[in-house]
Amino acid sequence: MSELVLPLELSLDVSLAGGKGASLARLLDAGFNVPPGFVITTASKSLDKQLEAEILAAFDKLGAKYVAVRSSAAAEDGAKDAWAGQLDTFLNVTRDKLLEKIKLCLDSNESERAKSYAEQKQINSGAVAVIVQKMVPSEISGVAFSDHPVTNSLDQVVIEAVTGLGEDLVSGRVTPDTYVANKRSGEVIEKHLASSQVLNQTQIKTICEEVRLIEKSFGFPVDVEWTLSEDKLFILQSRPITTLG
Repeated sequence: MSELVLPLELSLDVSLAGGKGASLARLLDAGFNVPPGFVITTASKSLDKQLEAEILAAFDKLGAKYVAVRSSAAAEDGAKDAWAGQLDTFLNVTRDKLLEKIKLCLDSNESERAKSYAEQKQINSGAVAVIVQKMVPSEISGVAFSDHPVTNSLDQVVIEAVTGLGEDLVSGRVTPDTYVANKRSGEVIEKHLASSQVLNQTQIKTICEEVRLIEKSFGFPVDVEWTLSEDKLFILQSRPITTLG
């Protein structure tokens, strides 16, 4: 692969892979279970025939029927501004739709939603890379905060969980189960259920332990997107918690 298309595990340079891509590469480098993929870097200003062929070759090498295609801006997932949900993401993308979705991601920092966020925060997204990752057949998905984002408690993990894919949760379209657990033991301190309980105690403990290890690896409180498939935990993203006081 050229500098235009990099394996995800080699995409540690934020200026090339964007904040999200570099974070995933760092997670892989630290040994966390991240779905495999590749990055179309910020060095690719447009998709010419040669680059399109390289992207499709990388897709074929991945061996996936379906992939997630995600924007990754240079300023994304920083210590102050997350850009969460502001740039485009497409799930369950097949080979024949791949290039189309990549182009939409490359242009997503020009959307009205992204421009409004940038104006509100008085920042710029910077150049946009695109992450392509093998889709995980998600059974339960969610987010977890290594410190309590409301009370600022450093010894509590907050987990939000829904059945299926986590995009509806991230976008605010569904109400999740919420669990507050002890960071060390994983024991549930309180829970608020949307309907029937989504996670069992073993799964909550597993997520707590993984989030604690990610926080230790990164050196700051983290907001982690995760999914469970056949009771195996996959990490989909980690970013700094930007709401702590």
